[in-house]
Amino acid sequence: MLDRGVQMLEEAGYKVKLGDFVRVKERAAAEDRVKDFEKMWLDPEVDIIVMARGGSGAIDLIGKIDWEKLRSREMRVVGFSDITLIVNTMLSQKAGHPYSGSMISSFSQWDAASAKWFRAMLEGAPLKPVKVKVLKAGAAKGLPMGGHLERVHRLATATKFAPSAAGRVVFIECTAHYPAADLKKFLETMRDSGYLRDAAAVVFADFRHAGEERKALDAFLPVYAQTLDCPVFAGYPYGHCAKSYLIDFFREVSISESGTVSWK
Repeated sequence: MLDRGVQMLEEAGYKVKLGDFVRVKERAAAEDRVKDFEKMWLDPEVDIIVMARGGSGAIDLIGKIDWEKLRSREMRVVGFSDITLIVNTMLSQKAGHPYSGSMISSFSQWDAASAKWFRAMLEGAPLKPVKVKVLKAGAAKGLPMGGHLERVHRLATATKFAPSAAGRVVFIECTAHYPAADLKKFLETMRDSGYLRDAAAVVFADFRHAGEERKALDAFLPVYAQTLDCPVFAGYPYGHCAKSYLIDFFREVSISESGTVSWK
């Protein structure tokens, strides 16, 4: 999947330069991965870092990265899933330009619309409006943030690296690795802690749950939405799925009361 993702980037006209540990089968030490990340960030030949994969381990990096050093150069970074920890920490540390979306190893799972959207979002090109379901009515506007629910929850409740959600449109997705009961606890904790109190909106995207787990989430989310102080929407095409639209954390998004998502 990695080779196919690299090929897709090259076919799109991008020159690809791989990090030192991308092809290493065993996970490199956190210190080595930090050095590789910082090296790529400061490399004058690199214009954008697209993470190869997610999985786990980003929590070991965010406290070791020299964010002050990285502020010396603006760098675009793309990633989600476990990389949610890094792109959201970039916001709190005011370093670089974060994007949340599919990584190289998952490019081959895209549908055609997602591949086209990826390039358009990176290039700042016009994007078509997207229709979503309204769970709690209200119009919203703001810069986005968010990603994998468990990782956003961990940042907000167990680290000092969580960016403020105030005025932000918070996009949330998650895999079925976490049962519906856990997702409920994550969301309730984020609400009860006040983390989502001043959010401009919350937008639920893809959850990979099926069967009874899916039914439990479908029953919970509309009720949960009514307990938040902002508009809430669902069904945005983003997450661990074939239709997954890249999100630029520095590109303003607006959502109408009827659920039309528009990118500035």
